[in-house]
Amino acid sequence: MRNFLTAFRDVQRSSLAFVAALPLVFAIPLVAEFVQHVIEMQIGMYDGVEGAKAAENDPARMWFGFAKVAALNVVGYFVTRWLHSGGDRAFAVALPRKAVTLFGLVLALSLFLAWLSLFVWTDGYMAIGFFVFSLIFMPLVVRFVVAAPLGILVTPVESIKVMAGDAVFAIVFSIAVILPLMAIHYALGIGAIFIDGDGLKWALLIVDSFVTALLGIVMVAAQYAIATRPAPIEGAAAGTSAS
Repeated sequence: MRNFLTAFRDVQRSSLAFVAALPLVFAIPLVAEFVQHVIEMQIGMYDGVEGAKAAENDPARMWFGFAKVAALNVVGYFVTRWLHSGGDRAFAVALPRKAVTLFGLVLALSLFLAWLSLFVWTDGYMAIGFFVFSLIFMPLVVRFVVAAPLGILVTPVESIKVMAGDAVFAIVFSIAVILPLMAIHYALGIGAIFIDGDGLKWALLIVDSFVTALLGIVMVAAQYAIATRPAPIEGAAAGTSAS
């Protein structure tokens, strides 16, 4: 339990430290979330319960949501390298060819899964099954995901072999670590639906943009903590720009 709580605390602290160290990178998901809120306001999503229901599956909202997922994933590249290097900003923003190439594979996989979730398996048993699959699959291949931005190839099969013994921890931790910010995120969104006045709605949505951006950083930091728990990821020298 102590290890769990220590890891939980370290993820939250390192996420805030990343925001302070690289605020321009943090701005990427922040702006993406804010733009989505602009679209949502335009289509009447925060005009009450009926407006929220009508706008829930609006194509513009869904596509901007997909763009937000892409932004969050891109930021994952820099967060992972920053964590791996112990906070070296030069290493974090370096773009060595091998790291970019491998990260491109991870990004393509993440966007494909996001596309399935947002546009294909959106309801019914397939949506539930896909959610359960992702909940189990992603923690098992997390070493593949985390190693890629470092320019290290850890195949999904290799990742599953290493992570199998930590699967329960990985699944529980990945959920627990995002719950506080996720609760705030949903509370702000619901508040914007019920509160009166555009000014107050925008105030909540601006705060939510910061919360959601931070949530994205926390998710990546949690992935790194999970991936390196059973064994370190070796092959790239921390603090150097491996090519």
